[in-house]
Amino acid sequence: MTYKTNKGNRRVLVTKKLISEALLKLLETRSIEKITITELCETAHVNRSTFYHHYTSQYDVLTEIEDEKVEDIKAMLDKIDPKRSFTIREQVEAICVYLKENKSAFLLFMNSKYILKDFSEKMFDITMKKGFSEDRAPKELSDEQKKLWESFYQGGLYYLIYSWLSGSSQASPAEAADLICAFIPAINK
Repeated sequence: MTYKTNKGNRRVLVTKKLISEALLKLLETRSIEKITITELCETAHVNRSTFYHHYTSQYDVLTEIEDEKVEDIKAMLDKIDPKRSFTIREQVEAICVYLKENKSAFLLFMNSKYILKDFSEKMFDITMKKGFSEDRAPKELSDEQKKLWESFYQGGLYYLIYSWLSGSSQASPAEAADLICAFIPAINK
C-alpha cells in the first residue's frame, strides 16, 4: 500500500502507515464504532495530537485505507498491456487475484457497516462499470430502471465476492472470475 501526502514528508508517511496498520489490527477484533482514538493511538504508538494533525476520526483513517486499496486496483488495471485487448473476463480474474492476495484487508472493509455502500460503489465503478454500460441494459427500461438494474448487479457482485473471500470456498481467482462472469448476462452479450 502506498501512502500519499501533499508534503511527501517521510515522517508523515511513516506515521500514517503506523496509524493505518494499527486500525487494521484493531478491526480484526471489533467494529470501527467500538474503536477509540486513544486505543488507536496506543496501538500505533503515536500521540493524540499527532493523530489529530492528520485525521479527525478513525473513520477518516478507514476511508483513506479504502481509497488506497481502490487506487491500487485502478493502478493494477492501468498496467494491463494497452497493446492487447483484454476481455472483461480477464480483467475480472486480475481483480480476483488482487482481492485474494489482500483478502484480510478487503474482508475488513466488506464487514464494516460504515463503508459498505461507498466501498461497493467504488469497487463496481472501477471494475465492472463498463460491462454494464447503458447499451447493455434491456432497451425497454427507463433511465431510472437502468440505475436500479445496475444497483442490482452491483449488490449481487459485491456479495458474491464477499462470499467467495469469506467462505470456505477453495475456488481459485480464475474459478471465481468464471463464476462471476457466468452470473452476469451483461458480460455475455
